Amino acid sequence: MQEPVGAIILLIFMGTYIMISSEKVNRAAMSMVGMGIAGLVLWIVFSIDAAAGATTPMGATFATLVEHVEWGTILFITSMMAIVSVAGHSGMFQYIALTLARPTGGDTRRLFTVFIIFVFGISLVFDTTSTVLIMGPLTIEVCRALEIDFKPFLISEAIVANFASIPSIVGAVPNLVIANKILEEGVVGFDAGLLFVVMMPLAIILFIVSLPLFYRLFGDQLADSDEDIVDEVFVVSPTHMIRSKNDFFLSLVAIGILALAFTWGQGSGLEPPLVAIIVAFLVLIMTRERVEDILAKISWNTVFFLIGIFGLVGALGIVGFIDDIGTAVDSIVAGNTGIGVGFLVWIPAMLSAVIDNIPVSVVLAPIAASLAVVTPVFPAILVFAVNVGGYILPIGAPANLLVIALSEGEKDRISFKAFAKIATPLSLIHLLIGTAWLFLMAVII
Repeated sequence: MQEPVGAIILLIFMGTYIMISSEKVNRAAMSMVGMGIAGLVLWIVFSIDAAAGATTPMGATFATLVEHVEWGTILFITSMMAIVSVAGHSGMFQYIALTLARPTGGDTRRLFTVFIIFVFGISLVFDTTSTVLIMGPLTIEVCRALEIDFKPFLISEAIVANFASIPSIVGAVPNLVIANKILEEGVVGFDAGLLFVVMMPLAIILFIVSLPLFYRLFGDQLADSDEDIVDEVFVVSPTHMIRSKNDFFLSLVAIGILALAFTWGQGSGLEPPLVAIIVAFLVLIMTRERVEDILAKISWNTVFFLIGIFGLVGALGIVGFIDDIGTAVDSIVAGNTGIGVGFLVWIPAMLSAVIDNIPVSVVLAPIAASLAVVTPVFPAILVFAVNVGGYILPIGAPANLLVIALSEGEKDRISFKAFAKIATPLSLIHLLIGTAWLFLMAVII
């Protein structure tokens, strides 16, 4: 790492995350300020060295720093949010909620099971933030109508969305970040097909293990609603929830195209952000006069948070910090598959718990790429670690923070302690199961 500029950039990164974790400042604003300060430091160092006639000046221009932002990922997330916004405006999610809820007959445990199974399914197509944006509001609506506690539902949906995303390249932002880095490094053997084959059985195992644990951990919170209330809610036909048939069918077509493109396009090298941009903005063209309203509903807070984080991690890369971590990890692993699996599961998971799984992915993706020469399973291991590590603590993943924010909007807040009480023990169980499974996969493949 370049001294002393490297130490300054590292301090800026750490200071930014301490402020974000304190929850006393807006995380998007703080990440952008952190990126700006890092950019200013790099520019000052670059200017001083350039003025002194240094042949290889340290630091960098701001343009160089901006090039390190994962713009493909940013565009993908923004495009998916636009599609979700159109679908939400059409009444699709209310239609889905009532359609899913009616067969349960108001039985809270059955309703809970149906909802998290649905979350598991859509997490293979939508990133975790989009999944929660879809399921969170409709879950609250259904639970409010049935007069049952929505908090067990939201907590469980966030946890399931995080681990159900691991078999899919587009299932979470960390997955995209890691896949893009593997593509840049030209690593042979790792692709969307391998990730799905290795991780889908594991995701199903985690779901089967989690369901009875959810029932046990939530206990009496999953009490049934009164029969009179159930009858009043389910007398309404799901079709009455559709506000715009045009937007409804437009959203269905868009989601179908995305699912097909994400499933079969990866093998041909068709990048998910490219597909998402085309589909999302064609849909926006067809919504005509409602475009501005739809764009206003995009979570720009999340978009700018990601830009700032990518910029900060880019600054760490410019000063050589990430290369130093890679060298240290290579010396620890030293070709030992068992040590490599254990390291890439537990260290990134613990880091994701206290920092955020997105920057951890950005920092460690080059290391996973370098270890892929031993076995192409290593990048998949990192995908697992950061997604499961993301719910050890509430601050570890955007999906967790989003369900907490949704509960705050309903004046019935999910506290960090309440979230951790459920998520922390589950995540540790999941990590133990995953370690055993991934060691087996690393040996076989």
